[in-house]
Amino acid sequence: MKSSRKIVIALAALSTALALVACSQTNGPKNEADANTVQIYAWDSGLGTAWLSQIVDDFNASQTDYKAVLTTNNSLTTITNTLELGAAGNPYDLYFSYLGSFSHYDEFASLDDVLNSKASDDESVLIKDKLYSGFYDASKDSDGVHKFMYYGNNATGIAYNRSLISDDQVPNTTDELESLVTDLVAEGVTPWLFFNEPSGGSNGYWNYVLDAWAMQYSGLDYYYNTLMQLKGDDGTSPSKAAFEKKDGRYQALEVMEKILTPTTTHKQCTNTNFTTVQTLFLEGQAAMNINGAWLLNENNSTADISMMKTPVISSIVETLDDTSMSDATLSAIVDEIDNGATSSTLCDEHDFARIKEARGVYTNNCAEQYIFSPNYSNAREATTAFLRFYSTDASIMRYINALHLPATMHLTDDSKIPLSTYAAWNQRCFEIANQGNPLLTPVKRSRVFKNYSINIMNNVLIAQSLIAANPVDRRNADEIWSTFVDSVEENWEGWIQE
Repeated sequence: MKSSRKIVIALAALSTALALVACSQTNGPKNEADANTVQIYAWDSGLGTAWLSQIVDDFNASQTDYKAVLTTNNSLTTITNTLELGAAGNPYDLYFSYLGSFSHYDEFASLDDVLNSKASDDESVLIKDKLYSGFYDASKDSDGVHKFMYYGNNATGIAYNRSLISDDQVPNTTDELESLVTDLVAEGVTPWLFFNEPSGGSNGYWNYVLDAWAMQYSGLDYYYNTLMQLKGDDGTSPSKAAFEKKDGRYQALEVMEKILTPTTTHKQCTNTNFTTVQTLFLEGQAAMNINGAWLLNENNSTADISMMKTPVISSIVETLDDTSMSDATLSAIVDEIDNGATSSTLCDEHDFARIKEARGVYTNNCAEQYIFSPNYSNAREATTAFLRFYSTDASIMRYINALHLPATMHLTDDSKIPLSTYAAWNQRCFEIANQGNPLLTPVKRSRVFKNYSINIMNNVLIAQSLIAANPVDRRNADEIWSTFVDSVEENWEGWIQE
């Protein structure tokens, strides 16, 4: 799946959007279009759009009051540039797409009427209550309004080739991961293969794992209420001190420094073509890759791979009551948690709660798959009708059957999902999605993050800095952290200008 590294809303591309609208639509701007037709524009990315096309066909066949028309494109710039046309020229009523900028957020309609309704008269549960854990709160803005739904429920993390790492070798902790990397090198197996992202961005998807480790250490409450808000100790937001605080992000960098070196990584880690690198990984040229649930679908592959539950960061013991807990004990508690334990004789209640939360933390990139509708659309009733239909069990099963991945909503009865017939990769994606502690990018976050499309490490180059072949270019965790702090100092005044 293409990440936000390729997403820039460029005015230079506006003519492309205008040409597309002129060629593909005859209805004109939405204030003149057929109010009973919902024009849908969807990003054709790693999840594809075949499932959405089926849902559109089902919707049109199910009733005669409204009609849905689907247009797809693999260019995010082309899609999002239609928003620049505004009420006078944008023909689209509903989007399934990523957004690299929130510059048009005020022009989006509330979807609370959808979320607070039932998908159909045959269902007893409100749509908002069908959502997976965390999704409803993550899409709520500072006014308590939900202008987004999500269409992707993508677990991200460490993918591994099962021919090179057996399931019983999968580490519970980052110290165990470090040992696994050492053992693989000794056996002549290349541990890591990931793509090169010169501009930083998602760091070849490594940010998905870094973020999870960071918040295993610092906690989910810290992530959502302090870091994402850039809230200082005195309550000030945005606070530069909050951004620069040496928290779990630094601990995650230390883990990465131990496991990523020129000798533990494939030579193709310098390749900027992520599809080429993914193909090589799926062919078995390395044991591990950082990726997401979309991997097999995006590559039309049946490779025998699986995804690890994100190993618990071993330095979490520094935050426990038992700060001297051994990694072996930590791993044993993780095993107990995986087996359904609600307490442990190996630690006190506080420590068990911390470890249990950490074990469930993984990064979910649903914020790269938004559903939203311009508030100037005159097809509000048609759009609402379509989104309700989209949320029915039948439509959810269209998604699941097409991708063998969890949708953003549960079925009324999830036991109807034929999980036992799915590949190991897909079964694990469902398992991770159901564990309940997704690290989501909340709509309610500091304007520094929202307005400037930066991540919690300010898009600094991390993975490539650790594995640089030339020692002069190589950086350790301390040096990367200093680069991050320097970048915040350099840009802060510009970020906080209203």
